[in-house]
Amino acid sequence: MPPTPPDSLAPDVAAAAARLGLRDVTVLRRSGKTLLSAGNLAGRPVVVKLLLDSGEFWQARWRHEIDVYRAFAQEPPPVRVPALIHTDGMRLLVLERLDAEPLDTERYPGRLLTAAEIGPCLGTIRRLNAWRPPSGQFAPVWDYPDRVSRYHAAGYLTDADRDALQRLLAMCDQAGEIGHGDPLPSNLLLTGDGGCALVDWEHAGTFLPGFDLAMLHTLLGASTPAARTRIDQIVADAGTEEPFAVNLAMVLTRELRIHRELPDSPMRTRRLALLGTAWAGARDRLHAAAWKRRA
Repeated sequence: MPPTPPDSLAPDVAAAAARLGLRDVTVLRRSGKTLLSAGNLAGRPVVVKLLLDSGEFWQARWRHEIDVYRAFAQEPPPVRVPALIHTDGMRLLVLERLDAEPLDTERYPGRLLTAAEIGPCLGTIRRLNAWRPPSGQFAPVWDYPDRVSRYHAAGYLTDADRDALQRLLAMCDQAGEIGHGDPLPSNLLLTGDGGCALVDWEHAGTFLPGFDLAMLHTLLGASTPAARTRIDQIVADAGTEEPFAVNLAMVLTRELRIHRELPDSPMRTRRLALLGTAWAGARDRLHAAAWKRRA
């Protein structure tokens, strides 16, 4: 889809462009939630992100992302992220525009991903997860026991599933690790030097070990089984099978809920079939992990 001309810019972006001296601003993508534009500031390529959604949830997530970028400016993470150039602290972000392309534009890539694409993404996620910033700036994102209770009440988890999850949660280290929280293929940018950069940090925080990997196991593994195999090996080497089993169950039940709430379409039917198969395997994994702990 070609860029949209400047006369379609939201008033907030047009005002910011005039105030900051942004030039050649064009719209890249517009959704009900955000407006994403590109431009130049003092000869430097930038991306301008504007929150359009007035809902309390997304306003809070947006402020969180702004706080994350401000924290990165003071305490750089061990992964590539866009530099923060300007923010109004509420709805507007002006970021460095990276010379990079997304791993894929679909939530579930429909193509076979290569090892050269998967490797940098997993390496970047692992470096982020291992990071322990002295400031301790990240806080827990999920209340796991509450989420288990809600998904059990909604019928996504059986009594046995709930019991297995509660048993494993009681034995997991609750300190957690830093996670991106939303490592969609579109948020994983492959750089020309063979690396990977991360964007869109509104869901970042701490999770039980393996949350980001559970997301990638689900999203990438549907089209590329080798990605799933590689993640399984990472988990086995790290000795984090129990928290990973919990995260995988939480990710898959959430994906099932999201897709069951979508309007009927071939895409919905196809993905629900894939998710059903993945959930059957994850459920076996969950109960096997709980059984080992019980033995």
